[in-house]
Amino acid sequence: MENYEEKILKEIDRDVSSNAGLVQSLVEGETKSLRDDQIAFYKEALKKETDTYLEKELSDLRLYAATKSSRDKMNTKKKLLSLRQSLADKLFADVRSDLMAFVKTDGYKAYLSHHLAKIDVTEKGYFLCRPEDKALLESLLAEKGFHNAIHPEYLEIGGFLYRDRAFQIEYSCSLDERLADQIEWFRNHSGFKVTESGENA
Repeated sequence: MENYEEKILKEIDRDVSSNAGLVQSLVEGETKSLRDDQIAFYKEALKKETDTYLEKELSDLRLYAATKSSRDKMNTKKKLLSLRQSLADKLFADVRSDLMAFVKTDGYKAYLSHHLAKIDVTEKGYFLCRPEDKALLESLLAEKGFHNAIHPEYLEIGGFLYRDRAFQIEYSCSLDERLADQIEWFRNHSGFKVTESGENA
């Protein structure tokens, strides 16, 4: 009888051990599955967080690059404008200097004579010129048989103005005006300028 009971107890013990192993295996499997799911969840969350961070970093870098590029273009444009202005100023100064030298040559007398020939001078017309050009203008008028009044006028470089109010005539061969006109034309039409986009033409 005892042998029989021992056998039953052993069978029960074996059965319990077998079931315990099965339960343990199931619990371990579920635990591993839960752990794997949890790890996968954390990995996915970390990937999203990392992607968001990297996208923000890239966006910041793009903004920085665009801002720096814009700033560099603006600085380049300013330098080009400054260089353009200094070159234009030097050019205009050289032209002014050449004109100041020209009024001391025989070519200046020919210039005044050429422009006098373009005017229908009347007795009531009068001339305006620099005080230092008055004698020269008088001699040129006398050669043509004119004795019109000549008044002093501030003309930095030279030339003359002719006015006849009776016939509403005004004529100018002022070198100051001619230079100013050429400077304005140069600034508007020479193509030597910087466009709004920052490129030099």
